[in-house]
Amino acid sequence: MESTISLLSEKHFLCSLCEEIFSNPVTTPCGHSFCQMCLRVYWSRNGSDECPLCRRNFSSRPHLSVNRILADVTENYRKTRLAAKSRFFSMDELQDEPKNAGEVEQMIQERLQKVEKLQDSIKLLKNSCLREVQESQRVFSSLLSTLEKSHKLVVAAVEQKQREAEKRVDRLVKELEREIQELKNEHTNSELLNDKERLKKSVSQIPRAMRDWSKVTLETDPCVGYSRQAVVDFMDTVMMESKRLSKAELKKLQKYTVDVTLNPRTAHAYLYISEDRKEVRHTNKQQEVSENPKRFDRVANVMAKEALSYGRHLWEVEVGEKTDWDLGIAKQSVNRKGKFTVCPSNGFWTLSLKNGTQYVANTFPPMSLSLAQKPRKVSVYLAYEEGQVSFFCSETGTHIYTFRDAFTDKLHPIFSPGRPHGAKNAAPLIICTNCCSI
Repeated sequence: MESTISLLSEKHFLCSLCEEIFSNPVTTPCGHSFCQMCLRVYWSRNGSDECPLCRRNFSSRPHLSVNRILADVTENYRKTRLAAKSRFFSMDELQDEPKNAGEVEQMIQERLQKVEKLQDSIKLLKNSCLREVQESQRVFSSLLSTLEKSHKLVVAAVEQKQREAEKRVDRLVKELEREIQELKNEHTNSELLNDKERLKKSVSQIPRAMRDWSKVTLETDPCVGYSRQAVVDFMDTVMMESKRLSKAELKKLQKYTVDVTLNPRTAHAYLYISEDRKEVRHTNKQQEVSENPKRFDRVANVMAKEALSYGRHLWEVEVGEKTDWDLGIAKQSVNRKGKFTVCPSNGFWTLSLKNGTQYVANTFPPMSLSLAQKPRKVSVYLAYEEGQVSFFCSETGTHIYTFRDAFTDKLHPIFSPGRPHGAKNAAPLIICTNCCSI
């Protein structure tokens, strides 16, 4: 058939409207053929239902289906033509071959739609930015107001302490002066009496008890800790606001939820992957698995099959009451054989729990984290272009930690359920199909 086609002139395969090889050819009732899109555009622009070649008017616009025979013959001609051209041109040059009018029109429409979407998106972006500015104004105004009130309370407390001390000192000084005067008077009177009268007076009059002034002191630093306590109280307010904002942030990120499934070909031989590829647990014994370059052979890790190279993504993992686990992302190109350090410079951005209580961000060196509540579910959020990997407690929305870096490689979610330690850590890590509502 190819030899027969090669004998035909190219004009038999050209649309008279775009003068290019037919694309989805249709044939009018008068027997002329055109590209389906070219004919639609022609009728739309001219406002009449006539044949572009013979000008025959149709009483109503005919419903035209693709002429399959002509389409097949045209496709074979196209392939023959490309094969002939490939002897002289590179593939890059072939890709630059001009398209017919129908294809061009379709490309124009697609781009016009994209312009519309981008314009709509920038409106949404502006509204979002405005809301963020307004929220930040409200938050910081409230915090500044709280800070000013805290400072005023500290100043008022210090001044009150000072006034109380001054009053106490005035009272003590007056008491001392009175005793001094009494002592002076008594001493003067005693000197004027003879021995017999002095003895008689000492027996008949009992002197008033004097205060033991050796135990009377004045603390010169009465306000130690006032400023520190005010800062601690303010930080508690900041933390409460931070938790509220973190919860709102995670709620907004729900729309970026993606479906994540484990890739058994990457799993360490000690790991068992469930049939639905949503759960992984450590079996503490080696399983029969095929060796391949993608499989971890020393560290008990498993990667997800999804490769993430752009955009924003959120997934949630149920960790339950486990005492050891690792979660995060890793470069597709990371070393999977032998021993290595899990840290960003080696292509890992992960969070760990060790010994049931020690939360660690695997930076270099590792950073210990203090969590007020032990999460049962952890949300992992990747913003590729922003170079951000964040971890949240799914139940409370509390932000745990954020890595910031520049990503250029494809990234995969990565998981390690930790050794079972008997039955203490035997439960699996479970990838949730839907992120929980907070």
